Amino acid sequence: MTKPIHHLAAIAAILAAPATAKIDPTLLKAATAEAPAVTKTLESLVNIESGTGDAEGMAALGTLIETALKAQGAKVERVAPLPISKGDIIVGRLTGTGRKNLLLLSHMDTVYQRGALAKAPFRIEGGKAYGPGIADDKGGIAVILHALKLLKPADYGSLTIVINTDEEKGSLGSGAIITELARGKDAVLSFEPTTMPEQLWRATSGTNTVTAVIKGKASHAGAAPEQGINALVEAAHVIEATRDLDQGPGKLRFNWTVIGQSPAGVRNIIPDNITLVGDLRTSTTAQFDTFKAEITRRLAKPSLPGAEIQLEVRVNRPPFTATHASDALIARARAIYADLGHPLEIEPRSGGGTDAGYAALANVPVIESLGLPGYGYHTGAAEYVFLEAVPRRLYLAAELIRQLGK
Repeated sequence: MTKPIHHLAAIAAILAAPATAKIDPTLLKAATAEAPAVTKTLESLVNIESGTGDAEGMAALGTLIETALKAQGAKVERVAPLPISKGDIIVGRLTGTGRKNLLLLSHMDTVYQRGALAKAPFRIEGGKAYGPGIADDKGGIAVILHALKLLKPADYGSLTIVINTDEEKGSLGSGAIITELARGKDAVLSFEPTTMPEQLWRATSGTNTVTAVIKGKASHAGAAPEQGINALVEAAHVIEATRDLDQGPGKLRFNWTVIGQSPAGVRNIIPDNITLVGDLRTSTTAQFDTFKAEITRRLAKPSLPGAEIQLEVRVNRPPFTATHASDALIARARAIYADLGHPLEIEPRSGGGTDAGYAALANVPVIESLGLPGYGYHTGAAEYVFLEAVPRRLYLAAELIRQLGK
């Protein structure tokens, strides 16, 4: 694998890279003409609820995507993830007469449970299209499906389109499959959303889960609390002892996010079993290992005599950091956009994790955040995409594929 270089030096090199792209007026005209169809596709995608684990929604949305890919001549395969996940991964393959073999990556699952659409139906307002999951990542799917319509067989050797079904839960059932599908490809183009102003992520975070199970001893909360060991009090100690492990924006992020009690709590019983679940974002394996060692040290001795803390720090999704080859893809994309008269900023690292991490394990160059610019991911009614950007996003995707594929 090409070794990553320091992100500041890498960004400086990308900014200094010469703009070699030249605008293709025919392609731009076609991309502009295709924009209204993208809006219709966004509506169709949003109107099928597909929260992670929603087997019914995933099946319906998979059929819609499969039909769209077959209409463009793709051979489509449904690949089952590991049993821990639901919903077949849609894999479409197109064979061209060009030279290079590319993989286009997106996901159909969202963070929203069934019923979110009724509260926040698809709508267009002020040049923005709203709906649950429209930015993350149904916009990415729409860009892929309509960018394909702008291409000719001579523009690529082969295209493999992968639409995942459990990305929002860490791709635990599909990560290894994505890595294998990416293996041997000349490049991977990932279509997670971007922001406004538009930017490319040079890196994404590894997503990890921290679980602390605190065990105490039950007793009557009023008559004999001293005979018990309060697991909730010990949980408060765990939170306080680890609150400074979060390092802030652009660095390691750690936050406790879920608290549970088993059995369900009763007001007059000292609780004896509390579970804390935390979200950990890391940029390297070494950073993960250092965090694990430190939190293990801090929680080795409970604050209450007799309490027990069972700690697990688990890797979910690996981080992605651009290599020299990935930086070259970024420079190429920026040159394309510059000819359109629009800048593409560079974000050193996203706090979010994406399937780019799994694709990069195949030792291939990856470029991330080629989807639609949007806002409010994971917020329901506030999630939207900017429709005015659709023509240039289609042009970017198609022209990038053409340049790489030939």
